Amino acid sequence: MFIPTASLSAHTTEDQCREMLGQLNSPEAVGALAAKMGIEFTELSHDHVTGAVPVTDNTQPMGLFHGGGHVVLAESLASMHSFLISGGKNVVGVDLNATHLRAARDGTVTGRAEVLHQGRTIVSHEVKMTDAAGRLLSIVRITNMILKTEPK
Repeated sequence: MFIPTASLSAHTTEDQCREMLGQLNSPEAVGALAAKMGIEFTELSHDHVTGAVPVTDNTQPMGLFHGGGHVVLAESLASMHSFLISGGKNVVGVDLNATHLRAARDGTVTGRAEVLHQGRTIVSHEVKMTDAAGRLLSIVRITNMILKTEPK
């Protein structure tokens, strides 16, 4: 199980964010599905997290990046970010909505999860997925509940 060395707050330094970012890219931290897909966290701060995934080997039968791939990337980013800003408490997704706007056939899909709301028990993110040209591919809104229990 992944245990962060620090939690994210408005006072987290850039050096601390870089250190946490390095820890996030281990298979233990991202989980088996995200590791199989090749998801990599690329940027981290208190108000957002960014990650990328290759289109290759993550396509549906028509050769397009799989719609579920958008959802896995979004949930991986938003859930990990919720986990870190909650101080390492367990989080569970309670709502997810995805709107697909454009297809990707190759390259990399990048997601940026930005906090819309952070409360004591609920964190909501909006995740925008783009291609290498910066074109918007999809938008996912995800809400996570912060549980009172600590990870085991």
